[in-house]
Amino acid sequence: MKTLYLVLIVIFIFSCSQKAAEIPITTTSTEALQLFIDGRENLENLKTADAAELFDKAIQKDPNFAKAYMYRAFSGGGYQIFRKNLDKATELIDQVSDGEKHEILYAKADADGKGTQQKAELDTLLMLFPDDKRVHGYAGNYYYYVAQDYDKALQHYQRTIGIDPAYPPVYNSMAYLYIDMNNYDEAEKSFQKYIELIPDEPNPYDSYAEFLLRQGKHEESIQQYQKSYEVDPSFSIALSGIGNNYIFMGDFEKGREYYQKYFDQARNLNQKMGAIFLKAVSYVHEGQTEGAIKSLEERAALAIEKKSPNFVTSSYDNAVFVLDEAGAPKEAAEYLDKLDNFIETASFKEVDRKTFRYYAMVDRCYHYTMNNNLEEADSIVVKCKQLAEERQNPEEIQYLNLVLGMLEAKKKNYDQALEYLAGADKESPYIWYWQAIVFEESGNIDKAQDLYRKVANCTNNGMGLAVVRGKAKEKL
Repeated sequence: MKTLYLVLIVIFIFSCSQKAAEIPITTTSTEALQLFIDGRENLENLKTADAAELFDKAIQKDPNFAKAYMYRAFSGGGYQIFRKNLDKATELIDQVSDGEKHEILYAKADADGKGTQQKAELDTLLMLFPDDKRVHGYAGNYYYYVAQDYDKALQHYQRTIGIDPAYPPVYNSMAYLYIDMNNYDEAEKSFQKYIELIPDEPNPYDSYAEFLLRQGKHEESIQQYQKSYEVDPSFSIALSGIGNNYIFMGDFEKGREYYQKYFDQARNLNQKMGAIFLKAVSYVHEGQTEGAIKSLEERAALAIEKKSPNFVTSSYDNAVFVLDEAGAPKEAAEYLDKLDNFIETASFKEVDRKTFRYYAMVDRCYHYTMNNNLEEADSIVVKCKQLAEERQNPEEIQYLNLVLGMLEAKKKNYDQALEYLAGADKESPYIWYWQAIVFEESGNIDKAQDLYRKVANCTNNGMGLAVVRGKAKEKL
């Protein structure tokens, strides 16, 4: 399994051993310590709901257990739980070891969108704990998922294995990295090693199932997802993987049946949000814009009920995207206004409000660009660039680079467009599609066709793929 939400979980897995070579744990309770260690193991195995329960119990035993609060923040439950626990960990920062302090500061810098500080905290952890397997796994995840420097990511994963060859999570992360490096042989070896190390856990089979899905081996993939679910019926996210297979097999109703089962059995809010989002994605694949918007509204309504405003903003943001891609600019503009208004009135911490304002501003630039209002797009580009430069957040910069690439493509500045697109998300089918457009319009038909084919054959499900997969097929 490697969804956006779960990527965030994996990124925040730190070392908590009492050994001198590793980051220590600060707690006054031996019972809390054991609960924390058990919770950490569950989180590393991506059993987030089980992990959350154990971290909550550890906190009950030791109300000043800073590391447990930090881990609890990343174990699901929505915005309020995330911020409450991360804030509490930060409040206790003077009561922990130096290593734990930098862990918490890293988590806070990432949450606050402060990219320069985030990288500095990572470098400090690597300097202080060069022989901690989890710190290197942590660095590998940063370079893979955030900075998208695959060579550095691989170096840190390999260092993790050098420290502990029997540490399961690193094989999962490394396998996905090999997929994105187009090294499928090594990816399969890593997945098989992951299964070998923890054959009684569900996630190794879930991850291998996704590997098979990426290759279009749907029946084999479904079998592995079913095995994951059989190993642990509480691991309901495996049902979403079965749903994804049916979507790419063209059976949209069957896919949505499995997404509904996932929703019904989900044990925390994050999983329920993921299930509704996949339903919206399925409607876009099917060409049913109305169904997609209805699902996104359903998602926003549940998020409002559960007081998790970040899911409201992502629902409105995706509604803008879906409507603009479907050629409904008026309706998209209405959601942009709705998004702006919600950001200003919702119960966000101010640091989070600033992050959402940035993304909403880039969303508006995207909207103007998509609808050929290039002067309006240019009017806010300078501010977007200024904020991105100040914040130095790699993911924010990648999103801006996408929109800048689109804008330059609309202006027929093809070299500049390709330069910006090269700095966007390397693994996004939506980026590949826009690169294909630029190559086609600039006369490189062969390169364009290769990219259109890459998009058409992609089965890494998401909204970006859903809006362009059909368009790419039409180009072939």
